[in-house]
Amino acid sequence: MRPKLYSVEMTSGGLISIMARPRGGDWLAEEMAAAKEAGLDVVVSALTTSEREELGLTAEEYETLGHGLSFVSFPIVDLGTPTLDERTKGTLAQLVDAARERRHVGVHCRMGIGRSSMIVATLLGLLGVDVDAAFDMIGRSRGLSVPETKAQRDWAAFTVQAMTHN
Repeated sequence: MRPKLYSVEMTSGGLISIMARPRGGDWLAEEMAAAKEAGLDVVVSALTTSEREELGLTAEEYETLGHGLSFVSFPIVDLGTPTLDERTKGTLAQLVDAARERRHVGVHCRMGIGRSSMIVATLLGLLGVDVDAAFDMIGRSRGLSVPETKAQRDWAAFTVQAMTHN
């Protein structure tokens, strides 16, 4: 089954998408094959270790890499925001580089509303899109209001400001 993608097309021609969380367990290999078939190049998971265990996604990195996709683990507590440390900045820079290379980046969390939209809006902001406009674009693609919390919206704006005006 092809993953549901909520994509935002960039003026450069690349795509950044919120993707439906893959089904875990016995379905995981099929889910990653479908992600590859759908044109994804990079899968970003915002799930924590306990969520991956609960959802049967402990082998997600293995299956993703096994299907020729890149995998980035960017764990963020549900309804939360990450610390803006060197690891977070490095992860965001890596994803911005992938987007600039026109690699299709797909981001998922548990429900595809809060953490994933915060990451996608931040990436778009780092690529020059106004953060509020980015959230509006994501919301239109997603068909609902994003992100889940004001803190997530504020974090995206703060992070873009901090990383582009150092």
